[in-house]
Amino acid sequence: MKRWGTIRAKPSEYLIHVRGGRVRTQTSGQGQSCFKWPGDAVAVVPTSLQRLEFVADQVTIEKVGVEVTGLAVYRIADPLLAYRVLNFSYPERAQLKLEETLTGMFVGATRRLVANLGVEACLQKRKSALATELLTEIAPVVGGHGHPEDVATEGWGVVIDTIEISQVRILSGRVFEALQAPYRAEIEQRAKEARVEADKALRTRQHESEREVAEIRIRAETKVAEQQADASRARAEREAADEIRDVERERSLRAAEQAALLEAETRRAALERETAEAKAAQAIRRIELGVAEAQALIAAEEIEEEKRLLDVARARAAAEASLVVRRLEAEAERALGEVKAELERLQAENQLIRAGGERELVLAQRLPDLANAIGGKISEVRIHQVAGPDGNPFLMLTESMRAILELAGVKR
Repeated sequence: MKRWGTIRAKPSEYLIHVRGGRVRTQTSGQGQSCFKWPGDAVAVVPTSLQRLEFVADQVTIEKVGVEVTGLAVYRIADPLLAYRVLNFSYPERAQLKLEETLTGMFVGATRRLVANLGVEACLQKRKSALATELLTEIAPVVGGHGHPEDVATEGWGVVIDTIEISQVRILSGRVFEALQAPYRAEIEQRAKEARVEADKALRTRQHESEREVAEIRIRAETKVAEQQADASRARAEREAADEIRDVERERSLRAAEQAALLEAETRRAALERETAEAKAAQAIRRIELGVAEAQALIAAEEIEEEKRLLDVARARAAAEASLVVRRLEAEAERALGEVKAELERLQAENQLIRAGGERELVLAQRLPDLANAIGGKISEVRIHQVAGPDGNPFLMLTESMRAILELAGVKR
């Protein structure tokens, strides 16, 4: 604890500030803080839950040693009373001293209680015979209510919430075995009785199973006998039916053989007739095929001849056409040259008479258009007559050009 300065308590601690021998209520409280001067006294009392374990061994009223292990949960409920009986200037020491004191009280009270109890009471009534008695005896001693100005000396301001006896152990092994002997004997007796009951139930189930097996065997033998009788009766009926079926089968076989013979004769006659008809049809077919082949050969020879003649005519026509085309091309070139020469001559004459009258001017203006028209359209000339009266193929073309020029007003 500091000699002076600010001292703060945790939320689970109660701070008590004493100045001049009196508690300062303004700076004392749960989780409070204060400024301690060198003459002040400050105590920090923890108020959280605390637990302790204690172990006490004692001889019972039957002179049997037992060991009792317990657990106690306590807390400081009234710090203003607790700081008077414990020095909380050193909280850890105060907590340790309180724990040692409570442990000694629990051990002493437990020994006193066990000494007046039997082993059975210690084992079976640990809650009512030990824990409750300890809580009833010790809680009033450590509990109490105090105030800053209270001068009472009763209580420590500590509340014991619960005391639990976690274990009661008998220290003597022989005594423990002797105590367990009646229970073991009872358990063994129950086990024997259970085994006897199980054996009895098993024998009963075996008898019932044997009876059921015997009944099932009897039913099975009866059913087998009935099945054998049914099988014998069915066998006799089947043998009789087999005899009747054999007779009917033999009769049907004979009828089938006769019908088969008749059908075979009919089929043989039909087959012979069909064979003869097929042979006749084959002969007729061969004759027809021979005629068709002869006709096909004749037609093929005629087609080959026509093809050969057609090829000759086609070759002749191609030669003539080629000759005509070459002649026409030559005549066209010659006529085109004449037209160009005529045009050039006309252009020269037009230049000479340009100074003339209006007719010559108009003619001179139309000549180029006419020449262009004739030059541009020469490819569209269609020849409807190959040769003229005197054998010249372009005579008609020349006369036509001359007529066009005269129509345009051009004089040679």
